[in-house]
Amino acid sequence: MIPNDSRREQEIDVLLNEFSRKADQSRSAADRPSGLHETSRIESVILADLQPVRPLASFYICFVRFAAIFALLAMVSGSVLGLHGLHALGSTQAAVIFAAFMIAAGLAAMACARAMRPATGLPLGSTSLLFAATSFPLLFALLFRGYATVDFFPEGIPCLRAGMLVATPAGLFVAWLLRRGFVLQWKAAGLAAGTLAGLTGLGMLELHCANLKAIHVIVWHVAVVLVSALLGALLGWFADRRSSALYPTH
Repeated sequence: MIPNDSRREQEIDVLLNEFSRKADQSRSAADRPSGLHETSRIESVILADLQPVRPLASFYICFVRFAAIFALLAMVSGSVLGLHGLHALGSTQAAVIFAAFMIAAGLAAMACARAMRPATGLPLGSTSLLFAATSFPLLFALLFRGYATVDFFPEGIPCLRAGMLVATPAGLFVAWLLRRGFVLQWKAAGLAAGTLAGLTGLGMLELHCANLKAIHVIVWHVAVVLVSALLGALLGWFADRRSSALYPTH
């Protein structure tokens, strides 16, 4: 599916609405030539740049692609920066945390795959964000200790910055894949994309950051997901607004 399809459909909708309104206002025989002229305009718009398009990949292929972005970027960036966090985790801690990552990233990847394919189910962006925003703080509170706020900001801000530096390219890759589909609601798609990108940054931090104080990981590590999801939803909202302004339906 080519990216301009949605704009072309909106332009056709505008012409159809205009034609319908004029048809309701005048149904006399004298107005028939005008109606034929409007029909010709609609046909010209539809046929002007009609060309073969690449079939959209299946839902499962889209899901695997989004999940691969999360896994590859998190592991590569964590390995480049050093797997200090992974070495600091106990075996049980690592198993529980990365099992939660599989579920959270799976939900976010599924939300992105659904966003780019109409009629594939209810949006899951808010569900994936809610799961990540509640499950990880709970797990971190159960698995880690330490709530002292000494060096809270000096230790936390670098982690937030590093997480966002990983989440940003992940979000760009996800957005690039989304544009190869047929997104109807960019706000919902942006929320899903931002959540998946934020989980990528969080995954890198769990692999790299050796600071296992509960207050640190609950606030600063999870903040990467929240900030990234908010930015994704905001950018999607702007995209929807711009599309509505350029191609009004009424």
